[in-house]
Amino acid sequence: MSARLTQQYQKLHRHFAGQAEAVSLQQLADLLFCTRRHMRSLLQQMQAQGWIAWQARAGRGMRSRLSFLQAPEQLQRERAAQLLEQGKVEQAVDLLGDDRGELAPLLLARLGKRWSQDRQVLGVPYYRPLPNLYPGTPLRRSERHLVGQIFNGLTRINEEKGEVEGDLAHHWNQHSPLEWHFHLRPAVRWHDGVELSVADVQASLLRLRAQPLFSHLAAVRPLSPRSLALELSEPDQWLPWLLADSAALILPADHASRADFASRPVGTGPYRVAANTRHQLCLQAFDDYFGYRALLDQVDIWMVPELGEQLEHGDGQVCGLEVRINPREPSVQTEMALESGVYFLLADSRSPLMRDTALRDWLAQTLTPLAVMHETAPAVRQYWAPAAGLLPNWHHAQPPLNLQPPAGLSMLRLAYYEQHPEYQLIAAAMTRCLLSRGVALECRALPYADWEQGQAEADLWLGSVNFATRPEYSVAAWVLGTPLLRCCLEPALPLAQWRQGWRQGLFHAQDLSAAVVQQRWMLPLFHNWLRLQGPAQMQGVRLNSLGWFDFKSAWLQDG
Repeated sequence: MSARLTQQYQKLHRHFAGQAEAVSLQQLADLLFCTRRHMRSLLQQMQAQGWIAWQARAGRGMRSRLSFLQAPEQLQRERAAQLLEQGKVEQAVDLLGDDRGELAPLLLARLGKRWSQDRQVLGVPYYRPLPNLYPGTPLRRSERHLVGQIFNGLTRINEEKGEVEGDLAHHWNQHSPLEWHFHLRPAVRWHDGVELSVADVQASLLRLRAQPLFSHLAAVRPLSPRSLALELSEPDQWLPWLLADSAALILPADHASRADFASRPVGTGPYRVAANTRHQLCLQAFDDYFGYRALLDQVDIWMVPELGEQLEHGDGQVCGLEVRINPREPSVQTEMALESGVYFLLADSRSPLMRDTALRDWLAQTLTPLAVMHETAPAVRQYWAPAAGLLPNWHHAQPPLNLQPPAGLSMLRLAYYEQHPEYQLIAAAMTRCLLSRGVALECRALPYADWEQGQAEADLWLGSVNFATRPEYSVAAWVLGTPLLRCCLEPALPLAQWRQGWRQGLFHAQDLSAAVVQQRWMLPLFHNWLRLQGPAQMQGVRLNSLGWFDFKSAWLQDG
């Protein structure tokens, strides 16, 4: 189907209002500004497509009969579907005029497993665009998963074993308390074909020193073309784990000068970014990946905002915050796990109000998990479990007290990050809880980068976090390294001292978590049930701690 032929049909359909008409060949040729011969060819093409019925009548003055068999809107949808199949997403969107009512069904039709030109392709729906895939910048949960498919670190965490293992580095050793040596794999290539160098690794690690968890990285020096030494200013038993963090993924040394690197990054991982628009993220298997080549040839993540909107409206049947490979069909294969993480409310010690211990105690009594859940719709809260700590098996929250609201308290300010449908519902539930006690809640949705950096005037911050295995590392690293927590807690708690002690094994994650929760600086709210649903023919799909699955291990079984 050519775009030009479609346009010519639409012009005829519009001129005759879609009604059958007795008309001469010359009249049609004049209408389309072409010759009689070319008009005859166009009619033959339209008839072959099944768009028209043309009953020609020979002789001077005789009129033939033209009948229209297809609505132009249907042809437009078919043309848009054809463009999507060719990977021309933005052209399809332009054709439909960004009409979400027309676009959503076409995108949903691309979901699930399919073959395209002898390639296994998986279409996954998502509720928002993913424009930032830049390690070392503020990344949300899904982005952290995706950069792990695109990039590699010196090390990585094996979630099934709960261990740290080699990635770009095949071996490492602690040369002294303040020096570690790492040895790189040979012949590792970037997605653009250039070979990875020690200089790339050196530049990537040195850029991290502005972050507190990496502030003790004194120097990185090459030992050979495939080895380098990391010098520390203080010992750190967790260094191999730290180097598996999404912030420590290795980037090309010249990444800062590359245009659109955030949305179209170049990594060494099993998948490369082939396209990233507001409607589609296309990841294609990288044939020169140094590990096992991905089994799934292509993963298309289609942005369908309706998924998030259904959650906002209380429809629990399709949730934009779960990974459901094809929401149009009943799921045959379902995996669920209670997340190693929590939805939380964080008090900001920069706020004079929050420095009042009595107020924090009263908030803990008023905004209990059950009280907030009671104010939300059953379809929304069905996948929440009340939390008493940062992890499901941690119980650090103190029992509620019989307290009255502090005198003169009339309003509190809450900040959360935008494009997260559940936060709006939780904030509305908190508003109702507080209003019944005479306190108004002013809510503000921030860009994620501003939220993570704590860049707003607020009394309370709403958020969530997911931890990988080994909470002794991941929980402590989050408490001690997250910019928002540092902004809110550092004036009140000795985070720098705790960080130094944790590196040396003197402070443990549970102790740090208990101190923050028991002093009411953080109120745990809920643990979420992560859900992964897809057709039974999908093999190798395992739910990870971020609510996704490792793309390179999945494959489609057709036989």
